[in-house]
Amino acid sequence: MTKKRNFNMKKVIMLGVVMMLCLTAIQFGTASEEINENDLTIKKLNSVRQHREVSLKSEKLTKEKHIQNDYNSIAINGNMPIMITESDCQNPVIATDGNNILVMAEEYQGSMSSDLIMTYSSDAGNTWSDLSGFITEDIFEEKASIDYCHNGEFQAYGTYLPDPMVGTLSLIHFPSMIDPEMAYKDSEGWTMWSLDLSTFNDFYSIDVAGYPHGSIAPAPDFHGVVTVIGNNEDGETIENFYETEGNGIGACFLSFVGDLGDKISIDIDISTATYYEAMELSNEPDMIEDGVFLESCWVEPGNENWWENDWPVFIFEGAHNPDIVAGGGSCYCVCEVGNDIVCYYSNDNGANFQSKTIASNGKYPAVSIIDNTVICSFTRDNNIFTVVSKDNGNTWEETKINDVSGSAIEQMQCTDVSGSNVVWTDDRNGNYGVYISSAAEVEFPIVEIQSISGGFGLSANIINSGTADANDIDWSIAFDGGVFIGGETSGTIQTLAAGESTTVKTGLVFGVGKTDITISVGSASEQRSGNVFLFFVLGI
Repeated sequence: MTKKRNFNMKKVIMLGVVMMLCLTAIQFGTASEEINENDLTIKKLNSVRQHREVSLKSEKLTKEKHIQNDYNSIAINGNMPIMITESDCQNPVIATDGNNILVMAEEYQGSMSSDLIMTYSSDAGNTWSDLSGFITEDIFEEKASIDYCHNGEFQAYGTYLPDPMVGTLSLIHFPSMIDPEMAYKDSEGWTMWSLDLSTFNDFYSIDVAGYPHGSIAPAPDFHGVVTVIGNNEDGETIENFYETEGNGIGACFLSFVGDLGDKISIDIDISTATYYEAMELSNEPDMIEDGVFLESCWVEPGNENWWENDWPVFIFEGAHNPDIVAGGGSCYCVCEVGNDIVCYYSNDNGANFQSKTIASNGKYPAVSIIDNTVICSFTRDNNIFTVVSKDNGNTWEETKINDVSGSAIEQMQCTDVSGSNVVWTDDRNGNYGVYISSAAEVEFPIVEIQSISGGFGLSANIINSGTADANDIDWSIAFDGGVFIGGETSGTIQTLAAGESTTVKTGLVFGVGKTDITISVGSASEQRSGNVFLFFVLGI
């Protein structure tokens, strides 16, 4: 294994249930520095990787019904309690497509036990329903993470911090928020892969980034990436996991000689297929003293070894507690710098970053993006605030969210934001509960595939169920197998007004036999199977 200035980094890949992974050493080129308007240093580096072997295993877990106390359901036009039990509920995370909302949190039952609980809304937060919990060997189920996969029916991908007493990591796939209890590839419950990480001594932080499966993914069953920070024989290590095909699990890992912090944040820009991860790192000689390490990689469609692509690296010296979001060719990483909240942002697909101080005296930032609108939630003096930018991060406006002053709990993962909704831990009633509110009055489009029809060719009805017009929506219909002529059709919907729908169609299709079809419209994607007979697509 090679070393570069006492820096040792390893990246591993595993394909299949038991696959081969590779040892990685990163070699850094000469750093370039940019001093921006806030006098904050940004360093830019490059990395090259090498490999070693390791194996993992997987198995299925089942679920059980978890009963919560009743609560009142009201529209999200104020502070609404959505998780109130006899025990403390804390550390919420949220995923949404604008209309469907999924929230997970910890039900803390004392120093010896913590369980995850879940609730969801399929009508933009007007009414809420509880979900089942799940049975695991973990004593502590804590620090959950979920993300929207940008597929039809609001698929979500999730995980939670492994229990070091058990040493397994669970990848959870929620195939539908229209029917959240629906199974994926299984009649017993959600797909939950249990990965053996028993060589780890401890785990510090975890995050997940969802992604549409299908033709734009690197593998047929790729739904996103789960990343965890832990400590093993190599020191503090970052592990990345993802589904490949069938029962296959891919994995890659990254370890440092220096010290990783307690926060990892990841996201994938669906529009450019770019994966981002940001983490705290300190004490790396000749590279970083104490700050945030951010890198990115192209999630190359059809390439299970996507991680072998280039990994440009940025160093944000003096930054801590990062949270990252990416979309539309932009990336926003909000961090604590001293007593301020600073946003490091790129509007050129991660090629360059600049920074701006967006709030003072703030802690625990979280960030989301809706088109050109960026929303950051954070705490200050036991209150929840948001700062909102509607011009790609150039200007920001601050708003206080909680309506009972001093009721918000300040701790790691105490607040999260997705779409225009913010959730947080609140103790206004004497114990910890989870509340939700609108983070901002934001109009945005929600482009969905409403229906798919066969016949003479294939057509898909596309609807904009959001509150703003959608522009320049790229779409494609691709056949895999059975088609000799017209295997792929693509185009662009110039404008789709809020509440309106339109139909996209294939051109001439000719073939015979079974076929798999992928329909992609903007960030929405659906797959169907059918048969082609001459000019007709049947059995959709």
